[in-house]
Amino acid sequence: MMQPPTPEADDTVKIPRGITPRASLPAGPPAGAPPAVRGPKRRQFLMPLLAGTGLLVPAALAGAWFGFKSRGGGNTLITLTEAQIDASAPCATVVSAFALDRAVVVIDFPDLATQGLTLDRVAALIEKAHLPRNRVLTDAELVQAIRSSGDTIESYYYGHDYQAADLAKFFHLAALQNIRLNPHEMWLHALLARLGWLAPGVCGAIITIPAASAVIAPDMRAVILHHEISHGAFYTDAVYRSYAESFWYSLTDSDRAAFTGFLGRQGYDTTDTELMLNETQAYLVFTRDPRFFNAAAVGMTEADIARLRAAFIANMPDFWLRPLANAVLPPGAPPNPACRTIPAAPANFASIAPPQPACRICAAARPRLACA
Repeated sequence: MMQPPTPEADDTVKIPRGITPRASLPAGPPAGAPPAVRGPKRRQFLMPLLAGTGLLVPAALAGAWFGFKSRGGGNTLITLTEAQIDASAPCATVVSAFALDRAVVVIDFPDLATQGLTLDRVAALIEKAHLPRNRVLTDAELVQAIRSSGDTIESYYYGHDYQAADLAKFFHLAALQNIRLNPHEMWLHALLARLGWLAPGVCGAIITIPAASAVIAPDMRAVILHHEISHGAFYTDAVYRSYAESFWYSLTDSDRAAFTGFLGRQGYDTTDTELMLNETQAYLVFTRDPRFFNAAAVGMTEADIARLRAAFIANMPDFWLRPLANAVLPPGAPPNPACRTIPAAPANFASIAPPQPACRICAAARPRLACA
């Protein structure tokens, strides 16, 4: 996940993690509204999740359009490049396979609120600090966790990333606990089931971004996507994951402590070493924007950061992500004035009717793959 730092607090952007299975997918959930600015793997606002679920579920799923196509007996996902995603201004949720690695599925949400309602509870389970890793939070607990962090549903994260295994774990625990999921989370479950990602042994990663808005400027959206793409590669390419780990342990103790401290201030669970090294590669190399990451935020000099970044890129495995390490980000599309949004969510999960999407949702599916 991702979130930008405040001018004087050296705060930064955040992004979640996840990976394992993959298969076919459905289309997107209803829309929400945006909050105060933050960065990539950043937090989103708090919006009503559970209450009124009986009424919300039908409305949420009715707004989704499942655009699967069958080819040779298998399901195929629409495929989009980074530039195509950046250039879009979705009014409704769009689900696609990333062109450079179809094991990475991109969910492009129409606003921060919809994204937060769909994935904030997952973030709480998988990577937020001081929260349980063996159980899913109830509505009341999630509201309290988000309030305690100083965030809202919309700002809990500005972008999310998870491997299939983490998502499967979330829904397994929720079922065991009889957690009453909100319509957006139920939509995500339907998507994962369609993809086949709820079964063990699947390799895949979901990354998400919100549409441009008053909170997320077009260039910020591009930065968030770029950051999240690096997480997708981390989850689906075993060689790159191993390289990122080796780089982490090649750092000095003080350098590791600097990045750990930075990530801890962003609310990440610093006891999770894989999370620390995954976020380090994403911020150091793929988040070239001082609003989200800068030398001062980690207590280093610009020369220190340039040196570490150059060393990382010089020895990167030669695969599709490497050219993106020095890529100039494509321009982003401004907010779509035709899209309808809803007001920022209240601070609880009291019943609230999900907004009706202004356009249909795209989705698709793909066959399972095994991580190399």
